Amino acid sequence: MEENLTAVTDTAPPQEAEAVAAAPVLQTPKRRINRQKLQDNIWGWAFCLPLIVGTIWFTYIAFVMSVLLSFTSYRIGNATPLLEVIGRLDEFIIKEMTSPSTGEIMTSTIGGAWHWYRELFTKQIFTDQYAQALGVQMNEGGVYFFNTVFYLIGIPIGMVLAVFFAVCMSRDIKGGNFFRVIYYVPSVASSIAIVYTFRILFKQEGVFNQLFNIENIDWLPYMSGGTGDTWNTLLGVNGTGAFMSTAYWCQGLLAKCVVIIMNVWKGLGGTVILYIAGLSGVNASTKEAAEIDGANGWRIFWKITMPDLYPVIFYNIVTSVIGGLQIYAEPELLTNGMNAATSGYVSLIYMYGTTSTGGDGYAGQGSAYAIILALIIFAITLFQFWLDSRKSD
Repeated sequence: MEENLTAVTDTAPPQEAEAVAAAPVLQTPKRRINRQKLQDNIWGWAFCLPLIVGTIWFTYIAFVMSVLLSFTSYRIGNATPLLEVIGRLDEFIIKEMTSPSTGEIMTSTIGGAWHWYRELFTKQIFTDQYAQALGVQMNEGGVYFFNTVFYLIGIPIGMVLAVFFAVCMSRDIKGGNFFRVIYYVPSVASSIAIVYTFRILFKQEGVFNQLFNIENIDWLPYMSGGTGDTWNTLLGVNGTGAFMSTAYWCQGLLAKCVVIIMNVWKGLGGTVILYIAGLSGVNASTKEAAEIDGANGWRIFWKITMPDLYPVIFYNIVTSVIGGLQIYAEPELLTNGMNAATSGYVSLIYMYGTTSTGGDGYAGQGSAYAIILALIIFAITLFQFWLDSRKSD
């Protein structure tokens, strides 16, 4: 400001220069604080603070800690330091093993920082006693991840049924609200109660077998500690190969089908409510114009209703895939614990991360398996949003 005044006084006539010099310098008025707005902001941040702290602590910090632990041999329940890095990053010495006779700490070596990641793709197991008799082994991570992916079959089934029931209940019929409540009840029911209901329905002498007169099929042998049947024993044939001679590909598939039926029935109500809400936003004038032009109901549904319903469909697909890849409780409860035939990938994380080796599982191993699952979910979700962006373009 002073430089500008100097420049003006140097170039202007004397009288004008004196007037400019005598003019008061304008100052920017101070911004007054709106106390009501400040108070609202403080209360808003106060209500958001628990969510922000919880997200940072239990999501971001926990994720970083899991990444770090995945490269170590840290084991839960041991108070001593469990890992030393000797020279290079790929040489670890575990110090948690204590000699029962001398009480001295025994050392053993784990093969490198990427040991847990390699083990997921290299460890082989027998899925059942039939596979062990045949000498047929399968990759452990692949077995449990296949179970998880198999359960995703229920997502398109549930979507189709939910759209069908939503369209039916969106029409002007008597008792429509009553049916909406009835369909939504399984979504709020206890998972324990639902699991035990399906265990009664699908046991060998249960309602399902009696209804279809197929008493020879035991859908859930694993809930009583059994090993299940093979296709050879179930069909009375003598086929060769692991598919016909192991229970994993026979009884395991049947048990997984029960889990799919249960999950579809349990989640149908919530999905129906979302689709009903989406159908209420469909442009009625466009539908009326199509009817005037002679379009039938099926054409109106595919050309008008479905495009308007796409945001709800996309949301349901994304959330269902994320939730489906993290399935844990239903197979565990339905079959009385973990087994290779029905348990999902999260069960493998829990077993190695918390309960293996006598209840003090390797948190590093569980963390490594969890990181891999997180990367898979991230990649699939990113791919879904990429497909959505291409559709929008």
